[in-house]
Amino acid sequence: MKKHTMRARYEAAEKLLTKHTRTAVLNGNPKIHWNADGTTFQYERQERSGSEVTAVLAEVNGLTGTRQILQKAETAGQAANAGSASGCLNEKAVTMSPDGAYYLSYDRHNLILTEQKTGERIQLTFDGEPDLEYGCYIDIYSQITVKRQGYKEHPQVLWSPDGTRFITYCADRKTTKKLPLIASYADSLTDLRPELYEYPCPFVTDTDEEIPHYSLYIGSLSKKTLVKADAPDFLYPVFTSPEKSSVKWMKDSRHFYFTWIARGYQEACLYLGDALNGSCRAVIRETTDQFFNLGAFGLLDGYGSYLFSNFITSDRAYAFWQSERNGFAHLYRYRLTENESICEGDLFDASEKELIIQKLIRVDEREKQIYFMANNVPECSDPMYYQLYRIGFDGSGLTRLTLEDAVHQISMGSQSFVDTYSRVDLPPVTVLRKMDGSLICELETADISELLELGYQIPERITLTAADGKTKLYGIFFRPDPGENGSPKNPAPECMDSSWPLIDYIYGGAQLYNVPRDFTWDNSMNREIYGGLQSFAKLGFAGLILDGRGVPGRGMAFHRFSYHNIHACAGLEDHVFCLKELKQRYPQMDLVRVGMWGNSAGGYATVSAMLQYPGVYRVGVASSGNYDQRMYEHSWTERYNGLYTDEVYQYGDITRLAGNLKGHLMLAYGAMDDNVTMAQTLRLCDELNAHNKRYDLVVLPRCNHNVPSDAYFVRRKMDYFVRNLLGAEDSGIFEE
Repeated sequence: MKKHTMRARYEAAEKLLTKHTRTAVLNGNPKIHWNADGTTFQYERQERSGSEVTAVLAEVNGLTGTRQILQKAETAGQAANAGSASGCLNEKAVTMSPDGAYYLSYDRHNLILTEQKTGERIQLTFDGEPDLEYGCYIDIYSQITVKRQGYKEHPQVLWSPDGTRFITYCADRKTTKKLPLIASYADSLTDLRPELYEYPCPFVTDTDEEIPHYSLYIGSLSKKTLVKADAPDFLYPVFTSPEKSSVKWMKDSRHFYFTWIARGYQEACLYLGDALNGSCRAVIRETTDQFFNLGAFGLLDGYGSYLFSNFITSDRAYAFWQSERNGFAHLYRYRLTENESICEGDLFDASEKELIIQKLIRVDEREKQIYFMANNVPECSDPMYYQLYRIGFDGSGLTRLTLEDAVHQISMGSQSFVDTYSRVDLPPVTVLRKMDGSLICELETADISELLELGYQIPERITLTAADGKTKLYGIFFRPDPGENGSPKNPAPECMDSSWPLIDYIYGGAQLYNVPRDFTWDNSMNREIYGGLQSFAKLGFAGLILDGRGVPGRGMAFHRFSYHNIHACAGLEDHVFCLKELKQRYPQMDLVRVGMWGNSAGGYATVSAMLQYPGVYRVGVASSGNYDQRMYEHSWTERYNGLYTDEVYQYGDITRLAGNLKGHLMLAYGAMDDNVTMAQTLRLCDELNAHNKRYDLVVLPRCNHNVPSDAYFVRRKMDYFVRNLLGAEDSGIFEE
């Protein structure tokens, strides 16, 4: 390929990086802020006039859809976010009570309660010390990163509805082994010595005594006390915010409930607690021979904690429990008495047996109605398109409230809700609906004109067949951009080869699906959208993202394909099998030139593909990979591969196959990665060295786990595939 042509392609690829695309869509994802009674809401909308874009704050009547403009761009963003909860970067290291009368803070690892008016300080704990802390912020996958970003430690608590009590926890990590991180040089200009960081990180091989333990505590403002609840210790982090917690207060501000998980995720319990005396009793207990998936989609809260759709009614007469006992995540109703809990059955009848509850949106106790998101809807073209449903406490009246064949995001008021729906091939539409799902009005249709001007390619939705020969798999496909003189079906020879090299973008974690379903133009972590396949298409590559067997959201059997089988992560054999079907559908595909890349569990999957299928994948780029599951944080590994045994975990060490490497492999890691330690990559390097294998290594000294957002890595990744898979020289554009 000619140098000048390649340069033009690099320039086109660069335009599709997130830094350019994130502002190229107007009104694609309105942030809805309902007022206190849920009858009106505000959101910020963008208006285009020529080349100028103006943001305005709109207020909408939730019953009629009537809209009025409140203020212009200068203060619109501030007003729309007024009253929102503060994030991690808390300006003050305190946690205020809801009425502002008290605040909680730390003093030498102990919890202090201060009355705002008088300044009176009450020390609530006296045994605090490093690694024995109350309400400390626990982000098990970014423990050093959040501190380096300026996080100010403030107590994590759940306030009761009336603001008179709070729940927190004590994190005991005294016996937890630590991992080191070395910053290659300090930020100070006066002292350039490397800095040593350490953080507690239990491995799957550690004993029960060596993993962290989290104990629940109940605080009382009237008594000025903090009392330990009579509850079993949590073995995984409890909560990071009220919205992302396995602990929930009830309306009476006295009772609370929580979901407890045993180590290994094979036993789960729903506990009911009494804040008056700290007593807790298990009202539901369930076991499984494999694992509980907390949330049908493996719904991550961003900090490694997962969410159940469990709840107990205010009168404590009924509990609703999420279970996959019939193969799909449903809600089960239990009648509670003082001495027993009686299961009264599945809320879904046989006709909805494959419907999967994703998360609760609202529980209306007055009307005895449950609003929830569900997927695996038979009428939808993709099982991952989740929809809003309503059902009665008694299982009657199951009603689908969103009908469009798309992904729906819901913001609910008291008598109406806002629905934003989209697909990868359908730009977002935001509408206002009544509680029965009927349309009140359309609020916004996203303007993607600027995105298209940047060269954005609408992905093709595809359905392929798994290696078992029968299971449908869903993904998206990108054709190579033919350049100015060609077309996708008949590319110009002077612009690109007539055959298509392919990049398979993969994620190998069993907690998430990888294929985007909604319209995508931004990434909150500043990563390339679609794993960079938009940009790679400009460079002359076809691109594939495919969810193989082993991901959540399609039932227990589909998900548990990877259990004790992590080396087959994300249905790796499905990816290989589907290449032949892809070739039949797209004859231009060149199966001699196939590459793969991924980050984290995607890095592990990439190396697994290169070593298990060396005749299929010729080029791989793997970043931040957890190549030996024995060396990774225990909660993730135990959940999807079971408790440690030598027999099972030997297969989770992909370094054992280092001698199989035949193609081109680039490994990358961030030296400040506090999620997957750099030791994982170095251990793989050591095995490759021992087998005299050639590979390429990119070290990012100041980078954490988020390697895909690093500009240098993005450039080197492009160059690597261009040289080794496309067979062309890079343009040198990034060196200028």
